[in-house]
Amino acid sequence: MTAEPERAYAFANARAAQRERLRTLEAINDPGTIVQLEARGIEPGWRCLEVGGGGGSIAAWMCDRVAPDGSVVATDLDTTVLAEVTRPNLEVRVHDVLADDLPEGEFDLVHLRLLLAWLAEPRTALRRLIGALRPGGWLVAEELDFVSAVPDPRMDAESCALFARLSEAHNAVLAERHDFDPAYGRRVAGDLEDAGLTDGGCEGRASMWRGDSAGGAIWRLTIAQLRDPLIASGMIDAADVDAAMALCAEPHFSSLSPVMMAAWGRRPLR
Repeated sequence: MTAEPERAYAFANARAAQRERLRTLEAINDPGTIVQLEARGIEPGWRCLEVGGGGGSIAAWMCDRVAPDGSVVATDLDTTVLAEVTRPNLEVRVHDVLADDLPEGEFDLVHLRLLLAWLAEPRTALRRLIGALRPGGWLVAEELDFVSAVPDPRMDAESCALFARLSEAHNAVLAERHDFDPAYGRRVAGDLEDAGLTDGGCEGRASMWRGDSAGGAIWRLTIAQLRDPLIASGMIDAADVDAAMALCAEPHFSSLSPVMMAAWGRRPLR
């Protein structure tokens, strides 16, 4: 009998390559995240929770925004990179959102990005996080949907086909080995509504990722960390992986990014 593969997060923060990957993700995603947080009215004096804080850039931004009287708690399963962030009003905690307790009714704002799609029970996590909000407090969740990760048809047919194979294998490997839902972005708004949040809404953002930009870099960094499981899947071979790495570094490479869906809502006052 073949043993079931171990299911764990595919991009461990302790790896040297993951530090670069986290910084690249921040460069791509932070501007849109900040727009969402500003739209929720974040201001000095707020107490905020950043869940799955990763590299800590948004936690640091929130600390500066809510200072001098506000504070931020930033959590992650692996705080290797997050713990390097230093702010006087920041507390970093190792925390499992599905298992570890959170204070009840404490936070004005809870933010999470690229977290729920990795969880076997995202709705359980949402219920716990909503419980940590004060009545009237905001929750903002941002999740990817890979439905839009397709090649630019202006590229040659061979490059388009290679990227399409890569994207399909990437989604399958993460789904099968790590319980990642590559289509969770289209679910997140409904899950927030079902969890009882009010005044909700959602919107998506996407862009063209090119070989000479952060988008091409994130594909290369992702492929590098997933190289062995991609080959083991049988959907793409070693030569294809190497060719895809090279393609994503080429100036002519262009693909539509996954769409980042941002959803938000408030804990009811009663």
